[in-house]
Amino acid sequence: MEQNLQEANKRFQQKKREEILKLVPAPLQEDMNKALDLEEKEAFRSVIALCESMLGVESNEQVRILLARVYPKLLREDVEARNQSYQTDVNAFFEFLDGIQMNDLMQEYVVETLIRLCEMMENDWFRPLFAQLVETVEKKGYLKKEIYQKTLASAYASVESYAYFSDHKLSMMAKNALKAGYDRNYTQKDALYENVNRVTTNIDILSYDWYLCQYYPVHKEEFAYIAETYPHSYHLIEDLLLAIDENVAAKEAETLEALLLFTADGITLEQLEETMVKTYAYLMEKENQPQKIFTGGMPYQRDKKIGRNDLCPCGSGKKYKHCCGKS
Repeated sequence: MEQNLQEANKRFQQKKREEILKLVPAPLQEDMNKALDLEEKEAFRSVIALCESMLGVESNEQVRILLARVYPKLLREDVEARNQSYQTDVNAFFEFLDGIQMNDLMQEYVVETLIRLCEMMENDWFRPLFAQLVETVEKKGYLKKEIYQKTLASAYASVESYAYFSDHKLSMMAKNALKAGYDRNYTQKDALYENVNRVTTNIDILSYDWYLCQYYPVHKEEFAYIAETYPHSYHLIEDLLLAIDENVAAKEAETLEALLLFTADGITLEQLEETMVKTYAYLMEKENQPQKIFTGGMPYQRDKKIGRNDLCPCGSGKKYKHCCGKS
């Protein structure tokens, strides 16, 4: 069965290639066939060089489509390999985009580039480069359709998320509320998201909606800071904050009603509210606890930075640099 599927896929790919070659002028067909072979071998830099040489002979839409398809793959390869070629290649990509008509298909390839590279932001050294990429895409106006503007906004919010989760000025409550706002606007609406994850995500989103009803009215200065520092992420929860400002009791009730749909049969609204109150109190207590450090020995609490010549807080009587600070 598996062999039959592989053979069917091979026939499909061959037919697709033949259709592409029919749309390429005769003088370019041999080189185009080579370029498609190179793409299959993931020799992306060679594909780009060959495509550029073909465009030097005769302009052709299929050659430009192949270039647009390969550039995102090359840029991701650059990041994965840390080969110092990323900046040169991204500049060449922008130069290519500047010279073509940004139709729907070409805009989709720009979106693909953002998606592919957004996945690479686990590499902290790449985050500033990705932010520059997003800013350049916006400045040059490549993405004109509304749906693509949402992708651009999502990319900005992704960049900000890495920053605000390490921002010590923000509480964990605020950070998780921002994450819930992102999930509501993007993750929750992903058609490929598994149903079980979708349910869990919905519960998290609604829970933090309810927590914000308690938290936001007495922490407005923190959210003013978020609005200034992380505007794209703030925008994702702005409607919620406005609703809380307008009528916090109504928003609480509406959120509890929505959460009740995800609870076990027989749970009343009053029981759910009691649980939410207790959970919120627990989260706030946990929020206010001093940070704990584990060095492999006994844990100790830290409220401020420990100097190397200070006595070690573990109680050994030694200087920190000669005790737990060794690790």
